[in-house]
Amino acid sequence: MLAKPWGRAAAFQGVALGLALLSACTPATLPLDSTGRVTKQFHSMPEAALPLPPVSSAGTMAEYQRELARLLHEANRGMVFEGAPPNPVRAVIVMRAEIDVLGEARRFDLLRAPWHDPWLGMLVEQTMRRAEPFPRPSMKLLNGANSVAFTETWLFDYEGRFRLRSLSLPQADPPPEDLAD
Repeated sequence: MLAKPWGRAAAFQGVALGLALLSACTPATLPLDSTGRVTKQFHSMPEAALPLPPVSSAGTMAEYQRELARLLHEANRGMVFEGAPPNPVRAVIVMRAEIDVLGEARRFDLLRAPWHDPWLGMLVEQTMRRAEPFPRPSMKLLNGANSVAFTETWLFDYEGRFRLRSLSLPQADPPPEDLAD
């Protein structure tokens, strides 16, 4: 009867070869304590080069979107108008944003941008980039996915400042029409 090539002898040789390779890869001078055991500092994980942003405490996508809107307003403080949006607004830009599990923007897609002010579309992406990294979405928000997506609306006034719709007050009344006879 012929021996099977994957029998016990072959398995033993494979294990022996693996242990020999493993011992050859291990440094000869490991930090040892007084009892001859490897010290704990050797087992500790190295610190990450960049700290991860905190996990969001938002329980719903609407709460997460408002959290990001506050972050965007804070990061672009001088570019945000206060109070209610003017009537009419200069431009309305709608962007779909996708944020991954690490709080990084995977993509920004302009869904609605003005043809008469193309630089405003670029400005919207710049405002997003200034606010990165974003809070990491919670496992509940991710719901098994590796990113979350939402749309946000930028409302621009005639001075080029904006306010996000998620944090906006109701729009101001239109200017009164001239009723002179």
